[in-house]
Amino acid sequence: SWGMASLMSVECKIFRAAQHFKSLEPEILQYFESNPGKMVAEPHTSDDEAIFTFQAQGPIPARFGLIIGDCPQNLRSSLDYLVWELVLAANSQPGKHNMFPICGTQDGFRDAVSKRRRLLGVHPDLIAEIDALQPYHLGQDFGKSILWALDELTNINKHRRVLLTSLMAGQAQRENIVERNGETWYHVGPGPTPVFDGDTKFGPFPVIGGQVHVNTQLIAVMAFGEGAARGMEISLCMSEWIRYISEKLLPPFKKFFA
Repeated sequence: SWGMASLMSVECKIFRAAQHFKSLEPEILQYFESNPGKMVAEPHTSDDEAIFTFQAQGPIPARFGLIIGDCPQNLRSSLDYLVWELVLAANSQPGKHNMFPICGTQDGFRDAVSKRRRLLGVHPDLIAEIDALQPYHLGQDFGKSILWALDELTNINKHRRVLLTSLMAGQAQRENIVERNGETWYHVGPGPTPVFDGDTKFGPFPVIGGQVHVNTQLIAVMAFGEGAARGMEISLCMSEWIRYISEKLLPPFKKFFA
């Protein structure tokens, strides 16, 4: 029932985020099939060595930013929905003050709880669960938290403008290169998310007999152009955020809705 405490609305928001992500995947594939960027030799390149930079052939389609913004927006909303349902689960009445706090400092979290009443009505044990998820536990690296990046991009998308995205390039480890149906793909395995930079220079590569010999694999990606997720490949980020919210963050709260 929608009138009782339930995770249905939370799970619907997560599902909707996944739908937005899935709708973006074929769009991105089609975009890259158009060869949207190229490697350009630096002017000071010598006869024996070549240094390249990556240049986009044109702007990324504006519709991408709209689709991309909808995914974190729904994920962030799912967290606020979760707090609302946790208050109902405690037989209390939620209000507009109830939201899921995401804080980079311990004082910020305390302020969100005591002064701004974000978790008023939530059981103390669950407040402790939400506290344990806070970015401030990473210290000076709080900006690397999934929740921090998610919150920051959501605020930009909601209050300022369509999210900025950029076409960027980087060097791939050869063990991450896989062949699928005759096409070359870059596979990212477990570990830190690779960060790309739009100003990266590649090389120097030796020039032998008038030909440049590239001894590494260069890849182009569509990456976030701002915020804590700047330089991170969009599809990888969004799939990781969806997985984190649905498989890591949400399950510990499910037992309170049995």
